[in-house]
Amino acid sequence: MDTQIKNIIFDWGGVLLDLDFEGCLQRFEKAGATEIRNLVTGKNEAGFFHQYECGMISTPQFKEEIRRLTGNGLLTDDEVDAIWNSELLSIPEEKLRLLMELSQKYRIYLLSNTNELHWNSASGRAFQYGNTDVKEYFTQIFLSYEMKLAKPDPEIFRAVMNAAGLRPEETVFIDDAKVNCEAAVSTGMHAMHYIPGEDLALLFQ
Repeated sequence: MDTQIKNIIFDWGGVLLDLDFEGCLQRFEKAGATEIRNLVTGKNEAGFFHQYECGMISTPQFKEEIRRLTGNGLLTDDEVDAIWNSELLSIPEEKLRLLMELSQKYRIYLLSNTNELHWNSASGRAFQYGNTDVKEYFTQIFLSYEMKLAKPDPEIFRAVMNAAGLRPEETVFIDDAKVNCEAAVSTGMHAMHYIPGEDLALLFQ
């Protein structure tokens, strides 16, 4: 990797955390949300999924929107949680070891388009390795629902750099979505596109 790089910013879902996006969609469809695939692409900024990801609506409001979408007002909070969180699997142990190794040489950050339910559900268990927890892996953690911004808006990258005091030419961003990588590059950062399922460590050789 470029010798001037001092900071690495990781995406969460798809890069570190394995996802079952298709399985989650199928569970929504089984529950009655037949339009789910058109609503979760992330391209509809007026949609409530995007609003939830950007912290524009609360978790109780999000659950009410899910009940409306499925046409089933009797869905309990626990049932909504189970369907929504079924997308989240785990972080392979080798990726957790890689983070620990990289943190010996670089400052490591997390920047994720995520929401309160997903983060609270998976961040604790997913980063458990030995006696570590999520905060021990990263210098700082940046979450879209707290920042009120989401990738690929270039402003989220500028906000991260300002908050962490990073120089873009010393920073590389890693994401599984090319559009997010392109947005990072537009702000002066370096970027690397990761394809889920490949060996993440190969990016650093």
